[in-house]
Amino acid sequence: MIPNHRILLTLLALLALWPASISPAEALHCDFCGEAITGRYVTYTLDNVSIDVCQNCDRTLPHCAACKLPYRPNQVVKQRGEILCRACQARAIYCELCGKRIEGKFYTSQEGGKHFCQRCYMQYPKCAVCGRPGPVNRLPGNVNVCAPCLPSLQRCATCGKPITGTYYKFASTDKVYCADCKEHRPQCYACGTPLGKSYWVFQDGRKICPDCNARAVIDEKQIRAIMDEVRRLATQRLGLDVRTAYAVRVQQLNKTSSEDAAKAKQGESLVSPLFGKELGLYRRLNGVSEIFLLYGLPVEMIYETAAHEHAHAWQAENCPPDQSPELREGFAQWVAGEILKLKGYTQALERLEARDDNPYGTGYQKIKTIEQNLGRAPMLEYVQKVKS
Repeated sequence: MIPNHRILLTLLALLALWPASISPAEALHCDFCGEAITGRYVTYTLDNVSIDVCQNCDRTLPHCAACKLPYRPNQVVKQRGEILCRACQARAIYCELCGKRIEGKFYTSQEGGKHFCQRCYMQYPKCAVCGRPGPVNRLPGNVNVCAPCLPSLQRCATCGKPITGTYYKFASTDKVYCADCKEHRPQCYACGTPLGKSYWVFQDGRKICPDCNARAVIDEKQIRAIMDEVRRLATQRLGLDVRTAYAVRVQQLNKTSSEDAAKAKQGESLVSPLFGKELGLYRRLNGVSEIFLLYGLPVEMIYETAAHEHAHAWQAENCPPDQSPELREGFAQWVAGEILKLKGYTQALERLEARDDNPYGTGYQKIKTIEQNLGRAPMLEYVQKVKS
């Protein structure tokens, strides 16, 4: 006979295995199909709200590739080969390079709007202009530039290559030049810009760029006519009349040596006294005044040089003979600038005003300052009396 307490324990164990009875009001229902859940089910959490999904709905409903939740067919869209719910579609960002939706870390371009997944950002080289990763063109100096940025780069006027680093501009032109051409190519004698594959060479060895050659004056009669016009303008418009007539000599550049040019300056040789970068010269020797002008310069440079040397002829008659180089050359530059202004050679005037070398550039700024503070007439009186 089994004891009473043993019977009671057995009955309790059997009752524990018997399914509990759930009333219809308390039954768990699928949040999608609404049917009571009698078997397995999955609970999802969205914005702190639990969503119970029966096994059948979880298996047959489309799931969002981003948040992984199931949705009714009218709540999802297909985008770039994957299914997304409306909320995840609005937040989705895609890598600019691989085109895949970005999950996890990503990088955004400086100007915004372009995103890159971590894998592509680390894998691709970066453009030196915009900083974005991607396919690039490798330029000289191992500089990487992407195709969209390539057209925006300035190009060297000599070699035509895109410039990504230091570039140079010259007062004689608006063009830009790369450092390699500036440092290693020969320069135009007139404007100083680096020469390309095509240039002109004069008999005295000077090399000149096509732009300067197009404006070069090689006819001696035309150069003399320019000198006559400069003398007339300086006398009538600036009050710089030179009483002693000077002879005009149109010369080539001395190709021999600086010693020969120095002897010619002293009248000890008949070769040209112009050497190196000299464009003109005023000389008074044995009672004879002469102005030497270099042929083959652009027309505006001939006007500038002629005016400069005419100023020296005026100084020889009106100023102290031992005047400082800065005052002497600065005043001659001022006269050249005024003639350029009268002729409308704006670019040449800007180049003259931009010089900062001593004594030409510093002397010009000194004369301009005196003129601005005192006026033109007092400035002319100043240069006729002061030595420095």
